[in-house]
Amino acid sequence: MSKILFISAHAPTKLYPQAGQKIALDNLDKYHEDNTTIDIVVIANKAEINAATDLVDKYTSTLFTYPLAKSDKIISCLTNLSIPLKFSSRYQATVAEKLQELLKKNTYDLIHFEYSHAAVYLDLINNLIKNRINSNSTTTVISIHDIVSQSFLRKSENNFILGVEVARLFKFEKRLYSSVNELWVLSKKDREILTSLFSVPENRIIIKPPKLSDFIYKVERKIDKIEKKSLLFWAAMNRPENEQAAITFIENCFIKLLEIDSEYKLYLVGSNPSQNLKKNVSNNIIITGFIENPTPFFEKAEIGIVPLLQGAGIKLKTLEMLEAGLPVISTSIGAEGIETSENIFINNNLDEWINLITNLVKTN
Repeated sequence: MSKILFISAHAPTKLYPQAGQKIALDNLDKYHEDNTTIDIVVIANKAEINAATDLVDKYTSTLFTYPLAKSDKIISCLTNLSIPLKFSSRYQATVAEKLQELLKKNTYDLIHFEYSHAAVYLDLINNLIKNRINSNSTTTVISIHDIVSQSFLRKSENNFILGVEVARLFKFEKRLYSSVNELWVLSKKDREILTSLFSVPENRIIIKPPKLSDFIYKVERKIDKIEKKSLLFWAAMNRPENEQAAITFIENCFIKLLEIDSEYKLYLVGSNPSQNLKKNVSNNIIITGFIENPTPFFEKAEIGIVPLLQGAGIKLKTLEMLEAGLPVISTSIGAEGIETSENIFINNNLDEWINLITNLVKTN
């Protein structure tokens, strides 16, 4: 029986309304299915850990959680100035002490870092295992959800400070990715970025497409169920990039659509919309908040939209709307890493989305 140390920068759970946490739990559960012994260290926001009762119930005896408040992250960043902020926010002295304790007691066959910024502990771990006789038998893996420097690069336009941080991130990520045995990515595009930008050999990169939500396979789209001129944006609304996308779409596209035809409806379906976003609620803009079973929205919406302007990596929201059978209009960021499909329409000019939407409505 093999023994694994699983370190995650977010709580692996299906009970928190973001796609990455579900992917993390799927990766963890696959190790569990292989009859391995797993020690789990989670460094995540308090809200995530509080929500993750499924994780706690299943892995109680070998689970070590470290909930973070904003103040914890700020202190970590200020005391680890040589490390890029995204990574230093996850470096906690108590976690380092726990990892030292675990590595002194155990010899692990595999050490898995879920999310790149969980690998902020890689140097510490390598130093602890390098003097062991069998140290070469320990495999190290980073499961990359987003290439962090790519995400920051998109935010750094006309921002000198973020530009400096991008350079630090690139250097830090390059060293991390060259120091482990395997890198897991969610799409071919991320693999291409790692090989071309970070010079990682392709044979060390494994593509593991994300598992879609179970409800997607129960969606039944029928003509008599579809509400004409209805649009769906399916996303965790508490993520800044999703809120920005929704507000920008409303201001730059949807209001103009209503001037053409007042029958259009926009469904913003996802957890924790802010008060700022809720100000847009009207007869034509429906903001649901968390929905336990979003199947009805996938069955009645005529068109899916993904108007993302920031972010990196493959988007589960886009994959799920496509799998459910919706035609999807997306920016290139929203469609990143997704195979070409006749059902996806990619355009970065929201002014041109008006014609795309009206033409799709006519042809459907």
